[in-house]
Amino acid sequence: MSLINIDNLKVTRNNTTICAVAKLSIEPGERIGVLGTNGSGKTTLLRVLAGLETTYNGNCNITVTRDQRVYVDQRVFLFRGTVLSNATYGLRARGVHRRSARHRGLELLEAFAIRDLADTSVDRLSSGERRRTALARAIAIRPQVLLLDEPLAEMDLLGADCLGRIFDELAGTTILISSPISLPDRFVNRTYRFDDRPALRNH
Repeated sequence: MSLINIDNLKVTRNNTTICAVAKLSIEPGERIGVLGTNGSGKTTLLRVLAGLETTYNGNCNITVTRDQRVYVDQRVFLFRGTVLSNATYGLRARGVHRRSARHRGLELLEAFAIRDLADTSVDRLSSGERRRTALARAIAIRPQVLLLDEPLAEMDLLGADCLGRIFDELAGTTILISSPISLPDRFVNRTYRFDDRPALRNH
């Protein structure tokens, strides 16, 4: 059974269609790239899949619960405190023991090449370091569905390489990535593109 099934999805605002997907089926563990220009509907699709956008026509069936879906917005949001406290936030919120959460958090910071910033206040981070911290926080809880809105924005080559290697270790996670430009082949198995109407089509 597919993890995600969409049929005739349409999201409208002020009588204008801002996202339209005729049909989309995604299997567990797939990595999907969703391409399109700004305003084409790709972010809206991710928000529907995350459960953040609930006003739409059509069908969107997802077989995992809301708490097993994580959405990372293009605009990075971090909590006050250190890089490590952010990386472990989701784990601690789910009742994971402090020591185990710390171990997992440091493991992800190492994978993103920012372990040396673990005790650094997030106020002192560069934009790329902030994005890596937000991604580490999202991935730390091992979600079944990971929704990333333009994760390569402000990311340098090292950060992008780290993210690609982390993806290789997330075999059980279904990943959807939105981007205005083509993604590296190692990032995705399939690519879809929003055209100018906006409507999703196979790329």
